[in-house]
This record gives sequence, C-alpha cells and structure tokens, in this order.
Amino acid sequence: MMGVLSKVFQRLCRQKFPSFPAVRSRICHFASSAHAATSNNSTENDVHPVWSCNEWDPLKEIVVGRAEGQRVPSLTPDLQAKTGPDGWKWIRENAGKPHDPVVVERAAKEVEEFCRILEHEGVVVKRPEPMRWDELGTFKTPYFEEGGYMNACPRDGLLVVADEVIEAPMAWRSRVFEFYPYKKMMNEYFHRGARWTAGPRPAMGDDLFVKDFPFEDTEKRLEMVYKGQFILTESEIALDGADALRFGRDIFVTLSHATNRSGVKWLRRHLRRQGINVHSLIFKGTQNCHADATFMPLRPGLLLVNPVRPCLKINDEPVGWEYFSKRGWDVVVAPPPVTIENMVYVSKWVHMNVLSLDTERVFIQKGEEPLRKLFCDLGLKPIEVDMRNAYHLGGAFHCWTLDIRRTGSLNTYF
Repeated sequence: MMGVLSKVFQRLCRQKFPSFPAVRSRICHFASSAHAATSNNSTENDVHPVWSCNEWDPLKEIVVGRAEGQRVPSLTPDLQAKTGPDGWKWIRENAGKPHDPVVVERAAKEVEEFCRILEHEGVVVKRPEPMRWDELGTFKTPYFEEGGYMNACPRDGLLVVADEVIEAPMAWRSRVFEFYPYKKMMNEYFHRGARWTAGPRPAMGDDLFVKDFPFEDTEKRLEMVYKGQFILTESEIALDGADALRFGRDIFVTLSHATNRSGVKWLRRHLRRQGINVHSLIFKGTQNCHADATFMPLRPGLLLVNPVRPCLKINDEPVGWEYFSKRGWDVVVAPPPVTIENMVYVSKWVHMNVLSLDTERVFIQKGEEPLRKLFCDLGLKPIEVDMRNAYHLGGAFHCWTLDIRRTGSLNTYF
C-alpha cells in the first residue's frame, strides 16, 4: 500500500511543481521511506537463502572474490575490444604468466580488510574456492585453446534476481570455467531452496566475433556503438552479469563487448514470467564492458552517472539519462577520480563501481574526496576502503562482490 501511495504522491508533485528541486528532494525521501517501511515488513529474506532484488536494499549476505591464482590471458578478439592499445602490448608480452606477485599479495590484503569491514557491519561473507589458474596451464575446447584468467569478480559470471542465481553465458574464452570455484557454494544454496539457472553457454567459435573488427579506428567504432554493434555477432547468446543493474522489477542491461542482443533477449524472455522488465541500454564509448562504472543506482530515486559516457539509447530508442529523470529519479554526475589512473583491465572511472550496504551507507575508494563529498551532500554515509591494488586485477567493490541476500521486496521504482 505504501508503495502505491508513494507513486501517486510522486506523480502529483511532479505535475504541480515540475521545476522545484526541493520538492523533488522530498519526493525521493518519501519514496525511500516508503520503501524502507515495506522492506522492514518483508519476510522474503527469512524464507529464501538467496534474495536480492536491487542494488541498495540492506545487505545481509555477500560473496567476495579472491585475488590469488590470477593469470594473464591471451589477447583474444573479445579481450582486445575491451582494452586499449597500451593494454594490448602488455597482454601480448605477459600472456600465460601469473600476475605480479607483489600486486596480488597487496590486493589479497585489501580484499581481506574489505571482508573484515563487511563482517563488522553484520554481513555474512562467503568466498569461492581457491583456483590456481596461474598453475593449471591451458585447456582445449573444439573451438579454441586458452587458459584461465581470474577468480576475482563473481558479479561478472553470476546474476542474482530475487530468489534465483543465474549463471551468465559469458563470451570470454579465458573465463569459460570461471564458475567452477562457486559450484559447491551454489549447490549449498540450491539444497537450501534457491533457484539455480545456467544460461546457454556459447561455444565461442570464430563466428561469435566480428571479422575485421576496426580495433584501431575510433571513429568507426563509435559509429558501430551508436548502432549497438560491438565485437560480438548474434551467432550465439552472450551475457555478462556485470552488464546488468537491478532496479527491482526493471533491469537495465548494457549492450557491450561482453553482452549482445541475443543475451538481452534471452534474459528478457527468462524473467518475463516473474513480471520483470529487461531493458537494453547503449552508452557512448569504445571499450564498453559492464555497466557499473557508467551508471549506478544508489537508492530509490537517485542515480549516479559517468560524465564522459552519455546514454545514447534505451530499448533502441534515442534517449539520454533524462529517461530516468522523467520518471522521478534525480540524476547526479560523478566527479572525476583523483587517486586512480587508467589500468589494463579497468578505466579510472572504476571509482564509480561502489557497493551499497543500504540506502545510506556505501563503500567507496579511500581518498576519493570529491566523490565522498558528493555522497555526503546527498545524505549518504561513505565507508572508505583502499582497493587500489585490487583494481589491477579487474573491477572494484561492485564487481568484486555478488550480493546473495538483501532485505526488501520485489518492487517497481518507475
């Protein structure tokens, strides 16, 4: 009931006071309070071992990846499209080797400290089994030969929607077996009652990748992006979990070098029976891969966006971030990072890759003062943690984790 009243109130206020910022601020506060009331009365979290519907409800249980065992993959077409020329050179020179042991050791300590803070905040922390990709050598499929890559980012290969864990059909040749360290954990959740679905994994033959892709032609690549064309063809389904951001009954999935239209179509069809709407989104860029350093919902009615990656289309309709503002959301622009530079696997904008404990508390990179100040001005309570070495292995707080349980209900926020 509170959710219905909140939506009616928002519509009336927008009609009456379309350009009054203070009213909009109170609208968002009211919507957030109404959602909190609904969440507190919910018993879904007690019923299901897996339950997470959005990116902001109070966090109760999470999976955090591991730094150990990481190996530099080969420069396959999919990886070349996601990285820059400087990265290509480094990957070619180091392919098949372990990552710098000093960086790995430092990253492992940072992640352990992050886990300790999560547990101090009352969150149950689960870890995948160790997997030494740096020692296992290569493997062969009927279509390619490659070795493993990482055990760091569970968000990439898994997607939690309400009471279901979905194995994402990833199109990274080096990550085809990356789900294995999570098998025992997911079996445990399954036997406790969780739904567990494996997406249709692509064979990743050469026909999945665009022939003669213009890797070094920026103008041509930007033209392709506007059309929703990336390194992947539509010969198979491809989807990364980190290309999806959950807004309750609406999920926005970025088309990218990791997710194609077939992947969006499969997820849309799969979740339709639950009354969940899956939207495609295209943003400007050339190395597009994953959504969570481009836009991030912080609480109901508040969206953080990247100033250099404008939204181009949603569901193939030309529209920018005003898609959200017209639906009652405040869109705020992230300040540039001050402690992070571009790296091989991630851009400096990875400081946007934050993790919300609830609608107030949020993990951010230590030392990112402009972002911390912005969040404080928005009424958030930043928790600063240093993860700079972990970024070298791929991703930040959001990508290094997979939220298993959050309190709350499967609601509509638009």
